[in-house]
Amino acid sequence: MVKKKLAFVDHNFHKKTRCADFLREIFSEHFIIDDYWWSLREETKLIKFLKNYENIFFFQTLIPSYHLLKLRNKNLMWAPMYDNLLFDWKYWKKIKYINIKLLCFSKKIKLHADKLGCQNIGLKYFMKPKEMGFKTPQKTLNIFFWYRNDLKLNDWIGFFNLNKINKIIYFDCPDPGRKSEEFDKIFLDKYKIELTKMSFLPHSQYIEYVKNCDVFISPRKQEGIGMSFLEAISMGKYIVSNDDSTMNEYVTDKNIGFLINKKKKKSIDYNDIINGVNYRTQFAKNGYLQWLKQKNEVINFFLNNLHKRKKNCFTEILFFLDFIKFYLKKLLKRY
Repeated sequence: MVKKKLAFVDHNFHKKTRCADFLREIFSEHFIIDDYWWSLREETKLIKFLKNYENIFFFQTLIPSYHLLKLRNKNLMWAPMYDNLLFDWKYWKKIKYINIKLLCFSKKIKLHADKLGCQNIGLKYFMKPKEMGFKTPQKTLNIFFWYRNDLKLNDWIGFFNLNKINKIIYFDCPDPGRKSEEFDKIFLDKYKIELTKMSFLPHSQYIEYVKNCDVFISPRKQEGIGMSFLEAISMGKYIVSNDDSTMNEYVTDKNIGFLINKKKKKSIDYNDIINGVNYRTQFAKNGYLQWLKQKNEVINFFLNNLHKRKKNCFTEILFFLDFIKFYLKKLLKRY
C-alpha cells in the first residue's frame, strides 16, 4: 500500500533538541513525513504549503485560528504543551469548532478538553530505560541542575542537607532572552557548585551529566511533556521538581522524587534517595512497557476519528474578529 503524506509542523527551536522524534517514528510507519519548522517570519509561507496536505500534525506550535479555518475538512491533530498553552474559553471554542484532534500529554489539558467537548486522547510518555544509569548513590550526592530561568538555585537548595552533597553540577544555559544567575566564588564553594557555561549542550554530553548524578533537578516550573526529566527517569534518577504539570503526574511518591511547593517545609530525606533506586528502576521499566502498549492509539485516533465541522454563527464571528485584528496589526506596523 502506498503511504500518504503527512505534514509534521514543529517549532524551529526543536531542530536542535529533536524532542518530537518519538512521534515522527510512530507516524512514519503509516505516512511519508514532510517536516515543516515553524517560525513567525515564515508563518505565511507555511500556511500556503499546508493547504496541499490532507493529513497535518502540529507539535506544540499551532498556527493562528483564522489560518486554521483555511484548513477546514482536513485531518488535523495537535499536541499542545501545558507550559505555553492558553486556557481562554474563546480560544478553545474555536479549537473545538475546527475539529482539530488533541493529543494530550498532560492530565490538566485532557480535563480541560473533556470539559469543553474537544476530541482528544490522553497518553503518558516514557523513554526506553537506560540500564547504564541505574546505580546506588554513595555516601554523598551528585546533583545535576540545568538553569533555564524558571527554577533558580534558591528555589530548591534549601530542601537538601548540605553535608550530604558531594557536588552540584550547575549547567548555566538560560533560555533565549533570559539572564544567568550571578554567583561569587564564596557562594560556589559553599554549595560545592561546578559551574559550566555553554550556549548549547549536545545530547550525548547531557546524557553523561545525568548518568553521573544521583539527583536531577527539573529545570522548569511547568512542562509540556518534559523530555529533560523523562530522560532522568529513564535512568532511575531521583527527581526534584516544581509541583505542577507534567512533573507531578510522574513524581507521585517519595521514592521517585520530591515536589516543591510553598506549603512544603520538610527537607528531602536522604534515605528516600538511597533506598528508592530499585523502585525507580522498576518504575521506569513499567512506564515504558505501558507506553509501548499505548503508542499505537495515536495512529488509530488520528485515522479513525473524522468529524465534519458544523456551522456555528457565533464561532464564525470570533474567527472574523481574529482576522480583522491580524490585518489591523499589519497596517499599524506599516505606519
